[in-house]
Parts: sequence; structure tokens; C-alpha cells
Amino acid sequence: MNDPVAVRPRFDYGKHETFPVRHGWLAKGLRRIEDVGAFRGDLETADILGLGSRMAKSLQFWLEAGGLAKSMYQPTPSSPGVGRRVKVWRITDFGRAVYRHDPYLEFPATWWFVHLALAQRERSVWGWFFNDFPERNFTRRVCTEAFRAHAERHATNPPSLAIAQREIACLLQAYSGQEGSAIEDPEDATACPLRELRLVIRHYEVDRYEKTQPIDAVPVEAFLACASALVARTGTDSVSFSRLVHSRFGPRRLLGLGIDQLETVAEQATEVHAGQGVQVTMLGAERHLVLPSIALPMWFEAHFRRIESIGR
Repeated sequence: MNDPVAVRPRFDYGKHETFPVRHGWLAKGLRRIEDVGAFRGDLETADILGLGSRMAKSLQFWLEAGGLAKSMYQPTPSSPGVGRRVKVWRITDFGRAVYRHDPYLEFPATWWFVHLALAQRERSVWGWFFNDFPERNFTRRVCTEAFRAHAERHATNPPSLAIAQREIACLLQAYSGQEGSAIEDPEDATACPLRELRLVIRHYEVDRYEKTQPIDAVPVEAFLACASALVARTGTDSVSFSRLVHSRFGPRRLLGLGIDQLETVAEQATEVHAGQGVQVTMLGAERHLVLPSIALPMWFEAHFRRIESIGR
């Protein structure tokens, strides 16, 4: 009999070096890869970017986890057949689109797409929190224990208590703004832009956290990028509203949308992207959102084309 543990995936821990992404980091990283074709988390890179050495290593993680860049190993030009390989970095299609439309990552829409890339990462605390952790109100301890229990069931390398605590601490520090607080100041070197999405609130007086529905409207194209990923998983050209509400990787879980908000943004999507084949139709007794299986970078491009056309 096959050992069920053998087919479990290996989870990623600690590559963020406990640092949430900060204002200006991703822009610096993209420019560094664009200028020199590489990104090393070493002292030289840290000095050039004005970061600590651990922060530079953390930035490597955030560039990949946010879908903006990826690393790969290639044979060295001097010895292509010898088996020696060198690590190279490439800006992804999404990273290129960000570099064109929002090179300093100043617009909230860009961070919604970065969030989508992060929350769609399987085998990570980020994917678990937004897809598999059902609690709306919770303490840090409850969140940590739930993550450890999940990893015990699903990972070949379940974390120790200390590792799980660090993973949850980084996630909550990245996403949780204080109740009633103003939008983070970009001049604050410790601020994380993901807090501005308002997906998690920290109630300091009772030391609890709460998953919340976003205050500001979620970009239509971020909703469609999320829905398109569901369509791609099924190999069909539509997704039912019940799946939009209940599925892992669906917009209700990843974008924090309430049912009414989901209905509203779906209606908006059919209005502004009817030309791309987006429509709501009835299949049997259930409504379906019909849309093309377009990758996240193309929906990001579509968002900025729409915004730019409005501004003309």
C-alpha cells in the first residue's frame, strides 16, 4: 500500500525572513532585475538598495510570491554541457505589466493583484489563511494552532511551534490594520501596503483579529482574474455563482467579498467587459458567470486600459 505521507507536498516556510513587504521594496527589486538581470540577497545588493541583508533576502521572496519575478537555473555559457548551472532571474509577464503601468506600485489595484498571486500560493501560510482557515474572528494563538494542524495533515514537513508562530506573525503583520485607523503612510518605512486592502483588522483592545469585507470597491478586473483562475481549473468557459461563493481560490475567499458585493461586482464586470465575452447566463436552475480563461497579467492590463480610457 502506498504511504499517503509520500504524496504530500512540501510547504514553504521562512523565506520572508519575518519581514512583511514594505512600500518601495518591489519597485526597487524590479528595477534591480531590469538593470542587471539578477537579484541576489547579498550584502552588495542590500547596500545598493538601502536595505539590511535579511531584508534583501526577504525581498527575493516577495518578488516571487507576488508573481512579479521568478528565478531559474540555466547552464553556464562557458560550460553548457558540463552540468554547471547559474541562477538567473526573470521578470514575469505580470511584473512587466506592473513595470509599464505602475512602476512604483502606487495604485491600490496593483496590490489587489499582488495579493491574488500571494493568496493563490499552495503549500504556504498565505494560501492556507485565505482558502482554508474558516474563522472570521480569532486570536493569534488560535490561528497558529489551526495552521499547525493543517500542515500536520497536509505537509511532509509540518512546522514546529516556533516556525508556525513566525509564519502567522508575518502574515498578520502584513495584512492587519488597526480598527478605524487611517490608510498607511507610504513614508512610513515599516508600513505594509497589503494592509490598505483592509482584509484583516486587529482589535487591539481585546487582542483579536477579524477577517473583514473590503471597504473600497475591489477592481472589476481583479475579480475577473480570480474567477478566470477557477474557470481554468475546471477547463470550462463558465463558473457557477455557488462556486464563486464557496470554492477555494474563489473571489469570496480571496477578495473578502460578501455575497451582495460579489453580485455587484459581477454585474459591473458584465457591463464593462461584455466585449471580452463576460456575461451572466442561466444553466439549468443556476446562474453562471461566463468569461474567457485569461491569465492574471492580461486582466491587470485590461484594468489599466480601462482606467486610462476613462481619463481621456
